[in-house]
Order: sequence, then structure tokens, then C-alpha cells
Amino acid sequence: MAKVVIIIPSYNERENTVRMIDTLAEIIPKIDSHTVEVLYVDDSSPDGTADVIKDKIQHYPWLHLLGGGKKQGLGMAYARGMQYAMKNLQADYLMEFDSDFQHPPQDIPRLVAQIDRGYDYIIGSRYIPGGSIPRQWGFKRKFLSVVGNLVARVLLLLPGIHDVTGGFKLARVKGFMDEFDFEKLLSKSFAYKIHLLFYMVQKGAKIKEVPFKFAHRTQGESKIIKNEMRETLRVIFLLQLANPKIQRFVKFGLVGGTGLGIQTLFFEFTAVFTRLLAPSIAVVIGGEMAIISNFTLNNLWTFRDYQITGSKLIFKFIQFNLTSLIALIIQYVILRIGEIYKKGPQSEIGKKLWLTKFTVYK
Repeated sequence: MAKVVIIIPSYNERENTVRMIDTLAEIIPKIDSHTVEVLYVDDSSPDGTADVIKDKIQHYPWLHLLGGGKKQGLGMAYARGMQYAMKNLQADYLMEFDSDFQHPPQDIPRLVAQIDRGYDYIIGSRYIPGGSIPRQWGFKRKFLSVVGNLVARVLLLLPGIHDVTGGFKLARVKGFMDEFDFEKLLSKSFAYKIHLLFYMVQKGAKIKEVPFKFAHRTQGESKIIKNEMRETLRVIFLLQLANPKIQRFVKFGLVGGTGLGIQTLFFEFTAVFTRLLAPSIAVVIGGEMAIISNFTLNNLWTFRDYQITGSKLIFKFIQFNLTSLIALIIQYVILRIGEIYKKGPQSEIGKKLWLTKFTVYK
């Protein structure tokens, strides 16, 4: 039986907190497959939210309060709560949950039930069949929510996950959240959830999306901050900048560009400026130099983690050469035809074939 700790950040949520705790008191006892506790993280709310929680703790042994913190943002509140839950409450799973009823408490058992199916990261999803966003929202907010989520999915390269910006999630501790470096959390605000999601994906978590209907806030004030889209894009940029797959893609492109530059410079110098070699010969020699450069740099730099050594190196180099041979043959044939039919400055066919070097090599 696993222990699930529901982490609920609160700030000036006195009215919602009373209702939420009473509602959870009806739901939690019905979850008999796992132990469920609740940790409120209150950032010194001036409206006395913490006092309400302290009073309720006397009646509910599963309720805890982590107070006294400074208001630094939602991400920092969750970071404090998660670390406390792992260290002091021995949590096996951490649930992110809102205090304002936008995440329906009645859906908590549905997410917890997925633990028994072996999932490491369970996402409450608004954008799969059965899920939804509030009808009461205006067009602008609906547009920003749907389009913002879609843009984030595309930029994160996560087409298989439909809701990447939501905050109703359940994560396994062992092997996942206990290895996350909270000191390096990229956002103190709402965009923290992008970082955690990306981390879980990179760790190879088994992920499940569970549909839920995101509710309209009826009490209290929304904590959404301005420029949240900009903050989200900043976090995505930093994540992809450090993404090994993206780094490898960029390196591969730079290596290819280097090879193209080597072939072009050799061709221009030997066939155009000095005319030491016939264009068809220059392009083949320059191409082979580019092939050697590409193979060497990719092996030593781009794919350093899979570096080829020993006897396999020669075999792989020959194989790489053969796969590049078709392009060299095409280049050679086109320029050779141009050389054969070039009969002087007035030969239009010679000029046209000669000029193909600009499209073939550049």
C-alpha cells in the first residue's frame, strides 16, 4: 500500500480551504487501496488561511500544514511541499492539487487508482475525451489555454501528451521525484509544471492521462500571473537548450555545414580561381574531403556517446562512404556533361550546366 500525499499550495484561500478540507474528509476515507494524506503549503496568508488549517488538523490526522513561508510563487510553494512530503511524511507519490476547486476533489480517487496499474506519472487531462475547460471562460481565455497548450506540446516535442500545462498530476517518488534537483527548478511560478513534466518524460516515466473537467472558480481570486505565456516559453527554451536530442541535432547540422563549406571552398579554389583541376574532378575530391570531415566530427563530437573505435571504425567509414557515393556520382556526372558540352563563352548549354554547381553544392 503506497502513501499518497496531496500537496495544496494556498494563499488567501480561507473560504475555499474550509470547504476543501470538509470535502476531502468525505473522499479520503473511501480510498482504501492506498494511504492518502494532505499537506497544505501556506505562504503566510494574511487572511488567516493557516489558522483554519490548524483548527482542522485537530480533527483530521491525515491533514498537515507547512506554513511560515514567504510568497515566492506557485512553483516554489510546490517545491517546498514536495521536499517536505518526501522527507517528513515518507510519501511514495506526490499529487499536485489546487485549493480552489478547479481540480474536482471527486476525481482524486480516479488518479490514485492508476497507481495499481503501474503508472509513474498520472496526468489529469482537460484535452482528451471526457475532459474539458469551463464554459464560463471568455473566448480570449479559452483561446490562450487551448493554443498555449498546443504550442507547448509542439515545442516540447511531446505529441503523445495532450495536456502539458495542467496542474492536476500524481508522480511516483522512488526513482523519479526523489532524484529531481529542486535547486535547479526553472520557474518559481506556473511554468514549474512544464519543467517537472519534461523531467518525468526524460526519466522514462510510464505516463497515463485521465480526463477531468476543469471547473470554474467561484470563490477567491485567480493566482494566474501576467506574462505566463512568456514564462512558459522561457522554460521550454531552457529545457530544449539542455536537451541531448536537440543538442545532437544542432551538432549534426553544424557538422554538415562544415562539410559543405570544405567541399565548396576546395571546388572554388581548384576549379574556379586557379583552374588546377577540372570541375568534375574537383567536386569529387572536395566531396570526399567533406565525407571524411563529417564522419570524423560526427564520431568524435555529435555521437560521442556512441563513438566507434577499433576495427569497426574502418568498416563504418567505408559504409558511410558508400552511402554518400550516389550524391558524388550525381555531382560528377552533371559537371562532366557541362565540361563536354562547353564549347566556349557562347555555348548556352555549357553555361547552364556549369552553373549547376551553385545549386548542387551550395
